[in-house]
Amino acid sequence: MSFIIGIFAKKIKKNTMSEKTKIPAVFKEDLKKLLLSISELEPIEKGERLCCVCSKNITLDNIQLLVPRKDKIFEFVCDSPTCVEEYNRKKGE
Repeated sequence: MSFIIGIFAKKIKKNTMSEKTKIPAVFKEDLKKLLLSISELEPIEKGERLCCVCSKNITLDNIQLLVPRKDKIFEFVCDSPTCVEEYNRKKGE
């Protein structure tokens, strides 16, 4: 088994406190099931999802990060080390 998607966290502001909801890493074998459950499998298979850093098409083979946004919208980061580093750098700002 190999990990395909790293852990990501979503910050939720509540008054003056912040809490993080951690989502566990996903095994490659479970990736399709996860993407199907959030209605993202078909758009990825059709080439409709892009890396939010480099705009490369996201595929089942190159997806590295899946980041939840508002209203069931997701951002994706490809497996390029440069893209992962850039995403993490921007997230930390």
